[in-house]
Amino acid sequence: MSSQVRLRLLPSARCLFDEPIQVKVSHLRSRQVITIKASSTDEKGVLFSSSATYRADGNGDIDLVRDASLSGSYVGVEPMGLLRTLKPNTLNTYFYKNKALEPHMVKLTVHDDEEQDRMLAEVTNERFLMADGVRRVSVKEGNFHGVLFTPPDARINVVD
Repeated sequence: MSSQVRLRLLPSARCLFDEPIQVKVSHLRSRQVITIKASSTDEKGVLFSSSATYRADGNGDIDLVRDASLSGSYVGVEPMGLLRTLKPNTLNTYFYKNKALEPHMVKLTVHDDEEQDRMLAEVTNERFLMADGVRRVSVKEGNFHGVLFTPPDARINVVD
């Protein structure tokens, strides 16, 4: 793996599940062709993956907000395309996420298309389902069972 190529997720590699991230690759060769791959395993162990091929600009940079994918899971400018197009490697499978307290982990890697798919950089995106301070309260009443998520500093009145 090359220590020179840099893969960054902005504003941070840790975010809420529904927050967009900006994917940037820098320190590539001018006009270098690379493939960015995304992969995630759900709670049942099913692997989901996507990929997109890009050509660096004259400075050796790629920004998914600005640059178009040439091929892969999608074509064109799609800043969140790698996450949007994650597909299971097993047919007729849906992504299973049941543990709200654990983040959805997505591994992103950069590969050199000219050097036998050599990995140049990698980063893991932690996508949390709950913001800091949100409380998870189990609710059971008769046949009703559920979970209540409350914002920070919310007051809950329990009626017996």
